[in-house]
Amino acid sequence: MSKTKISSTDLLWIFRERLSAFGDRFKRAPIAIVPVEDGWEVVTSQRYRNAEPQLAKRIAQIQAELRAVYRLARD
Repeated sequence: MSKTKISSTDLLWIFRERLSAFGDRFKRAPIAIVPVEDGWEVVTSQRYRNAEPQLAKRIAQIQAELRAVYRLARD
């Protein structure tokens, strides 16, 4: 299956929409989409991960779903 090319900005928007489905407490989570050797990854601050333990679990879940569909478009 071919993955859809997407900008990191658009992917971040989709990711935030999916993350907000789990409630308002993750709405302001400081996250970023960064390119890695095998695609892309979502990162957040260690401080926020420690304050919201469920955040890492939700990020991993959404990331797995979206990585199967999207790849970052290189500039």
